[in-house]
Amino acid sequence: MVSFPYPTVGTITDSEGSNPSGAKVIMRNDRSGEKINTTTNASGQYLLEAANLASGYMTTDRLTIICAYGDEENESSFLISDYSGGHTVNLTLEAISESSDVNYCQVQDVLDELGDKTTDDISYERVRKIILRNEAEIDERSGTKFTSTTVTDEYYDYNQYTTWTSPEGLAFPRRSGYGSYNRGDSMGATFNDSLRLNSYPLLTITSLYKNAAGDYQTDNWDELDEQTGTGGDFIIYKDIGVIQFVNKSPNYGRRQVKISYTYGYSTVPKTVERLCILLSIRDVLISKRNSDSSKSQNSLSVDGFSRGPMGGTATTYQNWLNSEIERLWLVVGDLEMGRA
Repeated sequence: MVSFPYPTVGTITDSEGSNPSGAKVIMRNDRSGEKINTTTNASGQYLLEAANLASGYMTTDRLTIICAYGDEENESSFLISDYSGGHTVNLTLEAISESSDVNYCQVQDVLDELGDKTTDDISYERVRKIILRNEAEIDERSGTKFTSTTVTDEYYDYNQYTTWTSPEGLAFPRRSGYGSYNRGDSMGATFNDSLRLNSYPLLTITSLYKNAAGDYQTDNWDELDEQTGTGGDFIIYKDIGVIQFVNKSPNYGRRQVKISYTYGYSTVPKTVERLCILLSIRDVLISKRNSDSSKSQNSLSVDGFSRGPMGGTATTYQNWLNSEIERLWLVVGDLEMGRA
């Protein structure tokens, strides 16, 4: 292990041919994982010294030079051949295509929302990881994956005394004349003789059957038709997941209903997208405020949201951001419960 001088120099050029000033350039020892960094000068030039690696380096080590600036980045690796001289690595940055593994918002959405609210050295990869963490939090807290749909095909008992839900959450609202024994009384008289699907939103009803057989007879499934005009057997209220029977209402008893339906989100709701963007912005700002202590106060300023000489302070923008995030959490909760 040595720490002799081994400078790496080069020039950073963006995709438009300019040489950005203040672009962050990183040297990584691929064996140890240790990193050091600097920023480019007014001509887009940088200097990194391998001797500044705390753990030193070996002649067999591979060093990687990385630069991320705005929505562009590039990197290049090389082997240290001897203890003398140095190395030159010029990088031409390339625009990064959107990541295919983020679902609720894109990296560029977060960068666009940030605008000039923070410095330009936030890499796409850094924002991508933040988005993925926030997507996981949204899924966990809401109990819903807003990019998935589920198709069901099941038989259901329709029994007011013993059966309240199906494996997929089919519930039975109040039916005329059966009083408080039915768990769905809160639906009230508006939806008498109806089924409520607790998985929202309801996208399609593929088929709905009523068992025309008696309790001790062989199943005799009668397919029902959605109402169009004055004809039909049931009406679908997709926004609340209710199927109301117009006629041919199922009797109480075993295996009275057979239904195939799809629920979930075919597209990401705008509220979920907005929540993910704002959560990611907050994480970017907090991580920069906590980690970039060497930056100037102005470089971390976001409409007054700044680290300042004595640490971070709550400001107008920060308070608005937190308030808006909390409001969106409530709306997302309503989405999951089928109320919004």
